[in-house]
Formats: sequence, C-alpha cells, structure tokens
Amino acid sequence: MLLLQTSNGVPMLGLARADEIVFDSSTLPEWDGSRDYRAILEAGLAALGADLSDLTEITVDIGPGGMGVTRTGASFANALGFALGLPVCAIPAFEMLGAQLATDETPVVIVRKAARPYVHFGLYQNGELARYEHLTRDEVQNLITSLHKFNLAGNVSFDGHNAPMRNAADLQTMLTVARSKPAPAPQARVYPIVEVLT
Repeated sequence: MLLLQTSNGVPMLGLARADEIVFDSSTLPEWDGSRDYRAILEAGLAALGADLSDLTEITVDIGPGGMGVTRTGASFANALGFALGLPVCAIPAFEMLGAQLATDETPVVIVRKAARPYVHFGLYQNGELARYEHLTRDEVQNLITSLHKFNLAGNVSFDGHNAPMRNAADLQTMLTVARSKPAPAPQARVYPIVEVLT
C-alpha cells in the first residue's frame, strides 16, 4: 500500500506490506519536506526491490490543511490510481490525528489554520471524528475552555493551554486507520477538504 500524507505541509510518503510500514520518507533526511512524490516513490520502491506493478492500494490524506500541498498530494494519488487502475482511499487528516492521540477518556481537539479569521476545528472522541467545522479562533477558545480535559493537535496554539502535541499522524497510524475503512469502489478518486468562503 502507498500512503501519502501531505496536508500538514511537510509531506511524507510510506509503503506498507500487510500491516507493516516498510518505507517511511519522514525518517530519511534527504526527503524531509520534499514534494517530489514521484522521486520519493521511486526511491522507496527501489529500496524494497519493487516496482509500480507491486502497488495494490493507494491511500492519501485529504486534509484539511495547506490547500496547495493537499491538492497536490490528492492529484498525485488520483493520477497514479488512474494510471495503475487502482482505487484511491481518502482519509481525513483530523481522523488520523485523533486516532494517534486518543485515549479512552480524553478527547482530541484538532485545530489547523484556515483563511482568516477562521480555523479548521475538529473534535475526536469515542473512536471517531465527532465534529468538524470552520470556526473563528475565539469560538474555538470558548469551546475548549468548556472542556474538562483534552489533547490538542494541529498548528494553532491557544492561551492557557499546552501547545499542540503534533500536526501529523505517523504513517503507522495512517495505515491502521486505512485498514479500518471499507475497500473503496474500483474507480474511486479523492477530493481534498477545502474551505467554502462566503
């Protein structure tokens, strides 16, 4: 399986066999922050002695996050899926971040920058992304003040609260979330989560 996570602004590409990550570009300094997905994929396949025909699944995060980098990742995954005749599985970034940081009792608040004055806001609890919407920073500040306890993820800090724990899930979490999804339709393609500005 090809795993591509881009919406956090620092892309990472992984390859998995069964339930194991066997290539992770985020662990290799030469690929740190690279958006050359083709070159990273070729390097990963070469390191494994594999080629494109060995890919059987493609999974990409669809944001929300940086619009340009998220769209580029989705476009790459869609084009590769089309070329190889493979469906593409979409996973919201907030679902992965929530799964990464969730504990039994503690919800995860996920906040990423959006067009001012808004932010992308998500609340992950009870094993699922329970809420997602665009809010102002002040609205989020008021909302999280009412929460007794939570873990914060994303790239937005709030006064009186710890800094976000992380802005991207690791590829093992992405793989685990992908494996929990139903198989996509044979010709499935993905579309990034974008802001609707009115």
